[in-house]
Amino acid sequence: MSAGSRRRVAFFTIGQSPRSDVVPEMAPLLGAGVRIDEFGALDGLDAAALATLAPRAGEYRFATRMRDGTQIELDAAAAEARLAQVMGEADAAGYDVLVPLCTGTAIAPMRTLVVEPQQVVDHLVAGLAAHCRKVGLVVPLEAQVDAFHMVVPLSCETQVVHASPYEADAGQAARNFERAGRELASCDLIVMHCMGYAERMRRAVAQASGRPVLLSNRMVAQTLAQILE
Repeated sequence: MSAGSRRRVAFFTIGQSPRSDVVPEMAPLLGAGVRIDEFGALDGLDAAALATLAPRAGEYRFATRMRDGTQIELDAAAAEARLAQVMGEADAAGYDVLVPLCTGTAIAPMRTLVVEPQQVVDHLVAGLAAHCRKVGLVVPLEAQVDAFHMVVPLSCETQVVHASPYEADAGQAARNFERAGRELASCDLIVMHCMGYAERMRRAVAQASGRPVLLSNRMVAQTLAQILE
């Protein structure tokens, strides 16, 4: 990245772009001098193609967002393969950094620098957990709770609860985050472990729990800002 040139970052969602719920949360931390382009693993796919990515019984699944704001669930392995294809197509386009907007996907090696949210978030949390008795984690789906794992094991007790960032009913969403916060009130630290969680959701969990709460997309954006500075 040469001095004075405008930095270019590509964001990739496993859903459809643009991610009007996530990128506006991150962009102010990056500064006006950064050009952001967005790509979606589900962009341009018809109903038949989407059906091939549907969750399989007993397999891990992801929750993501369609362009109109609705939630869709995807088979994890199928979504990762599609995401790798879309990122690979952008790999030679001259971006300074590629950033998948998911904290749970395995990312294929690229020639361009990749800031992988799961690696950033999980290693930071593992470092903080060394001085915690208990860490709370919030994930989108109930089906993810029992199967959830981090890329590095935590040295303390963990408690995982669910609350979707894509709940269409605002009242229900507020109740879900309040419940999640109450359930995690005994934790030393809480992590919103999905890039789709917004600041208002973080505040709701923090208020209900009375505990410090970390937002994944903010951790990633603050790291990215320093790389692009």
